[in-house]
Amino acid sequence: MPIWGFGAARYADELMRKLIVVTGGWALVGAGAVLVFAPVPIPLIGVLPLLTGCAILSAHSKRFRRRIMHLRHRFAFLSRWLERFVHRAPRLVKAMIRRTRPQALLRQARMRKRKP
Repeated sequence: MPIWGFGAARYADELMRKLIVVTGGWALVGAGAVLVFAPVPIPLIGVLPLLTGCAILSAHSKRFRRRIMHLRHRFAFLSRWLERFVHRAPRLVKAMIRRTRPQALLRQARMRKRKP
């Protein structure tokens, strides 16, 4: 038995798992970003790894999820494109698209506007 007990070992395992998942998410985002602009014969081949990486990161990082929400709020064309793509996307990407809808930001803006 380690000196720091079972609880700390479980915490270390969870932390290592999260680190591996987040690193994999960033690797997919990086690979997707490179492949989007690569001159390959299959058009938009980098979009799927890019969206999958974003889905993994938004599931594990509140900061990343809020950043995607702000991007969708600022660039309406991106939000519309994602909403049109949602029915063809894998389940993980569908959940990410639903989780990052910018309606909460629109509500906050309306509430701030009403305050005297």
